[in-house]
Amino acid sequence: MAHFNGFLDATFLPPRNWTLDKDLSFKSDTIKDNEVEKLRHCKVSVGDDGTITVPAGYITDLASVPRSIWAVISPFDVARAAVIHDLLYEYINTQYKTVNNSAAAEDRQATKKEREHYREIADNIFREAMRNSEPSVPGWKIWSAYTAVRLFGRWAINSSAPRKK
Repeated sequence: MAHFNGFLDATFLPPRNWTLDKDLSFKSDTIKDNEVEKLRHCKVSVGDDGTITVPAGYITDLASVPRSIWAVISPFDVARAAVIHDLLYEYINTQYKTVNNSAAAEDRQATKKEREHYREIADNIFREAMRNSEPSVPGWKIWSAYTAVRLFGRWAINSSAPRKK
């Protein structure tokens, strides 16, 4: 069964970031072997059993939810899933920039298509993680958050980069 290794243990870094005080892991039941390999290619720490680990010290904003819709989807509702998703986007974007910068012009379109597949893997893991959160996240919030990352994630992933203290 998909699950987290526990609750989020993080320290607030004003004005809007958090740093993990201990590793956060999520074991996915739906990730396929080829997807594990794709994520490893992006330098994500993912075990053979589908466990994705975000290391202690990682800096996150929890969830990039505009304050104007916090009444609907608070970043705290989906925080653990969002941290996993943040890490995936960051690593995918880093790999994409490396490949894109070294690729010939004719290869860039194929590279964008490949990155889009990586993004889909990350978004599906985000949805699965929300579905397996405790306390549970209501279905309509899962649908709303997942739909938002599918619609707007192609722009968000472009700015995913390691955060500095």
